[in-house]
Amino acid sequence: MKLSNKSWGKAVLAAAVGLTLTTAPAAAETPQSLPEFDSQVRDALLRNPEIILEVFALLEQKEEANKALQDQKIIASIADELFAGLDPEKPILVEFQDYNCGYCRKVHAEVQALKTDNPDLQVVIMEMPILGTGSDFTAKVALALRELKGEAAYQEFSDEMMTTPGQANAVSALKVLSKLGHNPEELAAAVKAGVGADELEKASRMAAAVGAKGTPYFVGPGGIIRGAANAYQLAEITTPAELQE
Repeated sequence: MKLSNKSWGKAVLAAAVGLTLTTAPAAAETPQSLPEFDSQVRDALLRNPEIILEVFALLEQKEEANKALQDQKIIASIADELFAGLDPEKPILVEFQDYNCGYCRKVHAEVQALKTDNPDLQVVIMEMPILGTGSDFTAKVALALRELKGEAAYQEFSDEMMTTPGQANAVSALKVLSKLGHNPEELAAAVKAGVGADELEKASRMAAAVGAKGTPYFVGPGGIIRGAANAYQLAEITTPAELQE
């Protein structure tokens, strides 16, 4: 059987990789053959440079597969706490956010679109205030509001803060509270008293467990997305990997 230049190039490259991985100790026995073999590999690659691109593509695929496997192990290790209280039969999306994160604000519209397209989607917000005291206070107000007024009030406040121009800080947060019909003084006092602090501690612990060091950061039963993404990409991680088409 006669090999084409491209087929020969692939065969030589495969042989070279195999030799490197499995037969390196034998090199000392046949030192005269190596220079000629190296020259053949070099010539094959020069004639068929696309082989290198194919190899890189395969390596990237392997790295992505390994990364996805590691992510699944991470998710499995904390799933009971991270997804506590949620229906495992319905899609889930956990978002780590900061109200002063520009990317969080941009991706907010994508999350809203995903919720509209998937009425059964369960979205969990993990407050991760890493961008200063304004972010910290706003997150604490949001969590105090949730504990005192419930999930709907919390979600309304969170959405409003994400779409309100300007910095999120004590002034803007209390202003939004008033706009939504809440008592700013009551919530400020609740923050001072530590209402909602347990949830902030949990969010910090979960962030560390999944390796979130910046925002936005998304986790679902099907994987992890580090950074902003569109609705389609987010939808892909909302169900377990084995259920994805």
